[in-house]
This record gives sequence, structure tokens and C-alpha cells, in this order.
Amino acid sequence: MKDPAFLFYSKDFYEGTRTMLPKERACYIDLLIYQHQNGRIPIDDYERLSMYCSGIDEATLKATLKAKFKQEDDGWYNLKLKKTIDDRSEFAKKQSINGKIGQFWKKSKSILSKTDYNKLRELLENQSNKDIFNKIKEIEINKNTLEAMLKAMLEAKLKHLVNVNANVNVNKEEKEYENNNYFYSGEDKYHLDVIHDSKTLYEIIKNSESWRKTYSKIRDVSETKVARSQLDFYNDISLKKKTHRTLREIIEHMTNYCNLKHKT
Repeated sequence: MKDPAFLFYSKDFYEGTRTMLPKERACYIDLLIYQHQNGRIPIDDYERLSMYCSGIDEATLKATLKAKFKQEDDGWYNLKLKKTIDDRSEFAKKQSINGKIGQFWKKSKSILSKTDYNKLRELLENQSNKDIFNKIKEIEINKNTLEAMLKAMLEAKLKHLVNVNANVNVNKEEKEYENNNYFYSGEDKYHLDVIHDSKTLYEIIKNSESWRKTYSKIRDVSETKVARSQLDFYNDISLKKKTHRTLREIIEHMTNYCNLKHKT
């Protein structure tokens, strides 16, 4: 719906039109209204504009346009009015989004369990209302869509967790290790050819406290159960003598293994 009004700063208008003749001031007001209603003032259509600015001759019309408006490719604009309209439109959109997000949280709280609701709040806490709105604007808010959204965000966070834990951090001084088939996880160095060794694999799993804490929080499973699943993973891999070429492989494999153990 078109905005029916725009802000009129009386002091600014008075100060800016003190040297204008009454007919120029009247023409100015008419042109401001025209711009607000139509978006722009057409170029070189003085006959039509003269009809809109009733009783104003063409010379006054041209003089007012040149004094108070800027000509661009698609028409004349009063820049201050344009900014006022744009700001008001942006504010109205923000208020509308805020209202819809408020309704989203209210409805979500009434549909989801307390645990799932708190988990959804936590997953979205660092996102702006605009980002949240873009996620929900095309879906109907019900139990199925909310649970699907929650599941998708949990899976995305787990995927991010894999990437973070498997990130290779090699500085300039350590570059030689990378060239010699080494990679880093924090301060620990592992050679790519010995990751299948059970002792090395055990040390990697043992030192994955950050992964374990985050996984436990996301999946709503106790750290004790996650640690037990990690031990089962270690035993299973050791028994099968599975070889992993990178730390990323280990974490992805461990994450998938634990997902099967702790289905939600």
C-alpha cells in the first residue's frame, strides 16, 4: 500500500523558501506532492505539470524545478524528499518484520516443546530479524515446518562443526610441514600416513573435547553418552583397521557414527 503521507519539516521549509515569491512557493509545494504521489517528476513535460501546478506559468515552473530539484535520467527529484520517503519506507518495513518475528516466536513457543523452543532461540540468537524473516517468510508456521527447520539448522551447525574442527592452521614458519604431508590441529602434529595407527587415533579422539561439548549441546545428549559413542567408534575403527588420510575424514566419520547412535 502506498504511503499516504510524508514528513514535512516546517522550519526547514520556511528557511528554504524565504526568498521565493508566493507563486514559486506554491509551485514548490505542488511539485513536492507530485513527486510523493508519482515517484518522480517527468522531464520536459511542462504542459502537463502546468496543469498540476494550477495557475503557474511555465517560466516559474522551470525556475522552481532548477532551484529545488535535481534532474536525473528518469526525472526530477527533490533529494531531501526522496530520502525522507525512502527512510520512512525502510522504517515501515522494519516494523512490519519485527511484528512478524514477534508472532513467529509466540507461535513457536506454543507449538514446540520447551527444550526445542530454547534450542531454536539459541540457534537463531545471532541472526537479525531480517535474516530470520527471510527464513520463514515463505513457509506456514506449524509443528512440521518448525521441526524441519530445527533439524536443518542442527545439521548445518554439525557440518560447520566438522569444518571448524578439521580446519588446517599452518603459519608461514610451519609451511614446510604442509609440504611434507603434515597438517595441524591446534598445537598437535599428525602425519598423514599414521592416522590409521590406533594410538594416534585414540589421542585425536581423546583431545576432541571441544567437538564433544558442542555435539552434546546440539544433539541434546549428555557428554558421557557422546564419549561412550566415541569409544565405540574407536573400537569399531580399530577392529576394521579403517585408514583415514586426513583429520577432516576422522571427524566427519565420527560425526556420522554418533548421528546414527543418537538419532533425533
